[in-house]
Amino acid sequence: MTSERPPEEEWQRLKLDAEHALKILLSEISDHTDPQPLFEAYTYAKDIAARAIQSRMLKHLPIENQQFRLLHAKIRQEMRSRYQETVPENLLSTPYSGKTHEGLFSLLQENLAQPVPAAMLRIVTGDNVHTERRARELRELGLDLHWYETEEISVYELRSLELDFDMIPAIVRNNARRTKALTKDEKQQILRNAGIPENG
Repeated sequence: MTSERPPEEEWQRLKLDAEHALKILLSEISDHTDPQPLFEAYTYAKDIAARAIQSRMLKHLPIENQQFRLLHAKIRQEMRSRYQETVPENLLSTPYSGKTHEGLFSLLQENLAQPVPAAMLRIVTGDNVHTERRARELRELGLDLHWYETEEISVYELRSLELDFDMIPAIVRNNARRTKALTKDEKQQILRNAGIPENG
């Protein structure tokens, strides 16, 4: 998501660079001369400003989110209580536990029951392409996460910290689909034994 420096240190470093880059850009805009220096100033300012704003936002998010980890633990516990007799252990893992998903969850949790613009989520991850997919993956865990548009702005809203355990069969099914350690027939047999539909 960002550098290995602490967000506070990264912010202090980058904000000075961003200020400098934006001053250069303003100077080039005022000159109305060669477009090449203007383009170079713009691309540099855009990059450094984006990284500075990201570090500024991350300052207020926890490095480790205990609530996020607790929710994962609850999902694992429920999954094992249902399927430990019929499903191999390696298919009972909880997906989407990395730092990107954790950062998205932290931002949504900080704004619990309030809409968070998708653009803000993209700033936190530093990814303009896959961020909304990562957010939807949180919903696959059973989180009470909703997407909608308001005033033509795409937003996500985490409405509660309650988990929908009805999503657990789909998690196991997706784990089975992703594994390369089993043949298609073996996967189908495991799902049948566990009473999990193969499609869904």
